[in-house]
Amino acid sequence: MKLRTLTISLLVAATPLATPAIAQQAAAPTPATAAPAATTPAVGAMVYDAAGAEVGTIKSIAAPNFVIDTGKNTATLALSALGTSPKGPVLGLTKVQLDEAAEKAAAAAKEALAAAIVVDAPVHASDGTTVLGKISEVAEADFILDTGTTKVKLPRTAVGKGATGLFMGMTAQQFADATKSAAPTAAN
Repeated sequence: MKLRTLTISLLVAATPLATPAIAQQAAAPTPATAAPAATTPAVGAMVYDAAGAEVGTIKSIAAPNFVIDTGKNTATLALSALGTSPKGPVLGLTKVQLDEAAEKAAAAAKEALAAAIVVDAPVHASDGTTVLGKISEVAEADFILDTGTTKVKLPRTAVGKGATGLFMGMTAQQFADATKSAAPTAAN
């Protein structure tokens, strides 16, 4: 089998790893400060806390969730966490609380990913079900994926952790095409 190295830029460009999601329960508005939103807020709208201070801007909406950017972090929250106020959409968290929760979630996700990159762990295509191969070696910054016909050296940043385990942001066909065009390095 030949060991092939894919360029990091190819994988980073093809791997749309999700931003950390904040537990939706943590962002639930307090009943005394916010009523459920009657209408869906617009992308670009400022979100406020119960005291009227700015929390962040809505970057995208894909019901039932939205992505909020505090300027320091982004987080995915449930639309049901938003209430209304005279100023606009309101959230039951302050900017500081949301940033702390986002950073805690990001750290936990990073830890879970690091713990999942182990020898014999399967790596799935973007569909979450097609197995591209199994990890045969692990190093500090990368790992070797054994597809059964070839071995490919990938950076740890090439994978994410999903419900079915490790996955790449590429279809099986995209991965096959990328590994075909990769320059061979040393035989293993």
